[in-house]
Amino acid sequence: MSTPTKTIDDTLGDVRRVQRLLAESDFDAVIAVSPDNVRYVGDVHISTQTSIRDRLALIVWPKGREPVFVLCLVEEGFVRAHSWIRDIRSYKEFVVKPMDLLADVLTELGLAQARVGCELDYLAAIYADHLRARLPGLRLAPCTDLFLRARMYKTPRELAILRHGYRATEKALMATYATVRVGETEKSMANRLADALMHTGADLVAYLHINTGANTGYPHMSPGDNVVRAGDIVKADVGAWYSEYITNVGRTAKVGKPTAEDLSYWTRLRDIHHRIIDMVRPGNTGRQLFAKAGELYAAAGLPFPYAHNGHGVGLLVHEHPLISPHDETPFEPGMVTTVETRVRWVGKVGYHMEDLIEITAGAPVVMSDAFDNERIFEI
Repeated sequence: MSTPTKTIDDTLGDVRRVQRLLAESDFDAVIAVSPDNVRYVGDVHISTQTSIRDRLALIVWPKGREPVFVLCLVEEGFVRAHSWIRDIRSYKEFVVKPMDLLADVLTELGLAQARVGCELDYLAAIYADHLRARLPGLRLAPCTDLFLRARMYKTPRELAILRHGYRATEKALMATYATVRVGETEKSMANRLADALMHTGADLVAYLHINTGANTGYPHMSPGDNVVRAGDIVKADVGAWYSEYITNVGRTAKVGKPTAEDLSYWTRLRDIHHRIIDMVRPGNTGRQLFAKAGELYAAAGLPFPYAHNGHGVGLLVHEHPLISPHDETPFEPGMVTTVETRVRWVGKVGYHMEDLIEITAGAPVVMSDAFDNERIFEI
């Protein structure tokens, strides 16, 4: 068998940035635990890490040294063939406990009493307690923020995947809306949308919130037996994985001609949408954009009860930066964020638009540009 030639510089994400952030931190090492950060750092997707929760995979990265991959024996061959990481240690499931192997690796690396960052917001308490019992001198500390800061910046390859995925998701939505028929159910629309997403090249459907009539007044209602009626608003908030990167698109349609009320709401929302998108520029922060959105909603006479008005996206549907009152991260070229402009009245009606924006050195670039969203789509 030939030895894999992938290096850290061949990774899809900017793993060098993780290395630099570790070097600048006060951690002696960090441990990636969650499926998304193991995927990002190791540059390999281990599907069973999600589907079989006890089958842990972790990456220990000591400062100034090479990382060590700790994983289940059944995944070792695949990871050796696809990851850039060369030091791989495996445990036999149900025979060796993953935390025991991790403790052995940390001891071997001289980290048994070190300050080690770990994704403690993901690692189950039973595992963390086991590790502390094995290594009572180990000083575990949260480090998820280090990975989040690295992943905010998208490489050109990541941007290309996201651009393709968003356009494909939009095309699937257009194809579904174009075939909506009065009398069909929300579930029928969802099934057709799922098929369309897969036909556009999705690896897997992540979520389908497509609703009609009064159900559009809810944010994330599962599609059910509610039927499409003439004059209904149809609203979708949809996502799928393309090359393991997730999409998040919001689009609204009308069964028939929009009413004067529909057009009034839509015109006000589109104005807010455009003005917030124009603020997605270097130096501005999510906190500033959120505050401005609140002002614009109030001036437009629309309710604004939301916790955020957009978010980064990548391996997860909600990444940083966030357009929220709590995020003061200055936008920089290479970051992305959705802008999510919506209004809804519970159990009555809702309108929703959501686009992906690339932050550049100049004007923001709308990456979700395959579905003309200036007007409500007419079915």
